Amino acid sequence: MKQLKLTGFVIFFFFLTESLTLPTQPQDVDDVRITQKFIEDNVGYITIIAFAQYIQEASFEEVEMLVKTMAEYRDKCLADRTRPECSKLTNEVLLENICAMEGLPQKYNFSHCCRKVDFERRLCFFHNKKADIGFLPPLPTLDPEEKCQTYKNNRESFLNKNIAILSQKFPKIGFKQLTSLLEDVSSKYDGCCEGDVVQCIHGRSKVMSHICSKQDSISSKIKDCCEKNIPERGECIIYSNKDDRPNDLSLREAKFIESDNVCEKRDADQANFMAEFLYEYSRRHPELSTPELLRIAKVYEDLLKECCNMENPPECYRHAENRFNETTEKSLKIVQQECEHFQNLGKDDLKYHYLINLTKLAPQLSTEELTFLGKEMVIALTTCCTLSEEFACVDNLMDLVLGELCGINENRNINPAVDHCCKTNFAFRRSCFESLEADKTYVPPSTSQGLFTFHADLCQAHNEELQRKKDRFLVNLVKLKPELAGEELWSLLADFTNVVEKCCKAQEPEACFKEESPKLAAKSQAA
Repeated sequence: MKQLKLTGFVIFFFFLTESLTLPTQPQDVDDVRITQKFIEDNVGYITIIAFAQYIQEASFEEVEMLVKTMAEYRDKCLADRTRPECSKLTNEVLLENICAMEGLPQKYNFSHCCRKVDFERRLCFFHNKKADIGFLPPLPTLDPEEKCQTYKNNRESFLNKNIAILSQKFPKIGFKQLTSLLEDVSSKYDGCCEGDVVQCIHGRSKVMSHICSKQDSISSKIKDCCEKNIPERGECIIYSNKDDRPNDLSLREAKFIESDNVCEKRDADQANFMAEFLYEYSRRHPELSTPELLRIAKVYEDLLKECCNMENPPECYRHAENRFNETTEKSLKIVQQECEHFQNLGKDDLKYHYLINLTKLAPQLSTEELTFLGKEMVIALTTCCTLSEEFACVDNLMDLVLGELCGINENRNINPAVDHCCKTNFAFRRSCFESLEADKTYVPPSTSQGLFTFHADLCQAHNEELQRKKDRFLVNLVKLKPELAGEELWSLLADFTNVVEKCCKAQEPEACFKEESPKLAAKSQAA
């Protein structure tokens, strides 16, 4: 589950960029020298990431071949930097070596990119990436493409999120220092989203080094991390504990609730005013999730719109804390209900519960996508529902799973209701999904498409493989009969399990399956 923890924070740092072009001004020289050293020290990591993203179908053995080639290139240039090939940009060398691998351009259909040069070649490789990676097994991580799209669509919302996360993790950091860091990220984000792997990796490293150089004013929890080498340092900082709340930090920031001139301050610079409110509230409430902090910021923003048009604004916004508490209580109840499901149902039954709900909600998704999302929801609750920080953990991780669903939705429509929730304000995305019902626009397939055709190979499946087949059966059953109630679907799943157990114990399993399969099909038709 570690890979899901603080994923938003991981994404934040992964997309920081730094220009790797040759120097155009005298002050650029030192930066290029530092960049070159970084590349020399991390050529293996850079090569693996670049190859995996540019040629997604390639095997790891093929990646290893390129790593060896790039290491040899590095050693050759370290020995003699005057060699002509050593003056090239790292990306250029990477792509040249990928194109030079015998048979690879033809095997993976990127020969047309290799015929181009310089920036045009890199752009070709970038656009050659496949948005649909159904040929690969899923990994429980957020899609970077989704993060880039979110940034492009709503920069303010995106940065309000990277503020909430950092303010909670580093409550000692000053607001000016935080906004300075965010401005740096914002100014360089576009380049990284154009697909330059080297820029992304080096940018992340540079920010981590910056954080480590200012430990005293940022965090007391990262000393050991900062003594590690790249890239271990970055991962260590990302997964480090939240720093302790400063002793002199009061539980509430009076200037946003008790001051008489709140409206005037807001009107003077609304974006900065709201960013500072989010910063102050986030660092005072480490127990809250990132989505909840953003909900509260939106509640406060809407409250001020209401109050600042009244005759006596201070009397109105002095009750803001009550609004915040109401919002948190509502979110807390949702989390408590989910954890009660976990306690009462157990892992397998909880997964079936989510598989049914998700499939009814978005039957247009593939069976693999739905089983993956259901599994991730169970992982989130299994991880979080026994922790002291249950609320923040559940709310953060469940929202990440919905982020996966919306990431899948990015390049195609699922249905109007799901599309609406994916496009709604990030802070209220989860509550939007909570209120959704089964998709009424979905037209199920006219035939069962072999759903009730079972064979003796089911008896050879090990526990994990058999579990996957049960999950797939349930999802496909819901797609076929979306009108069935949960109890009827559970009953048919139990019948499927009983048929497998019965026939796998029979002397002739194939004959048994041939006899029992039509019975189960008939029962589903009668339901």
